[in-house]
Amino acid sequence: MREGQYGLAYNPPVAAPTPPIAIRCECGGEAAVPYGERWTCPECGRGWNTAQIPAAEYARRNRQMNRYRLEILACAALLLVVFVPLVLFVSSGYLFLGIIVMLAWMFFYMPFWRRRVRRAAANAPRWELTPE
Repeated sequence: MREGQYGLAYNPPVAAPTPPIAIRCECGGEAAVPYGERWTCPECGRGWNTAQIPAAEYARRNRQMNRYRLEILACAALLLVVFVPLVLFVSSGYLFLGIIVMLAWMFFYMPFWRRRVRRAAANAPRWELTPE
């Protein structure tokens, strides 16, 4: 911890965790390693360095996946912001309409969103790491 302007300790902001990179060794060993770290296969002793992956490409892929995640959270928050005040302050009859909208969202929009995310993950770049 560092000390701030007034002598109080504070923690600097922490970056969002990045998903681990799956590494499969030629001998059959597997591991999930964070970006930028090294891994040594316990079976054959080969070393793998995830820093071989271009940082810009990895960051672009993470931003794209985070954008999909934020999109769905924003959509859910928007529905809640609209329907909760309607039900609480206008009429409880809007509860039925809110349930219908949420079901439509779940059965029509969510499959479309999942297909987009799966397509983006399938078309994402794949990197071939070489052992060191």
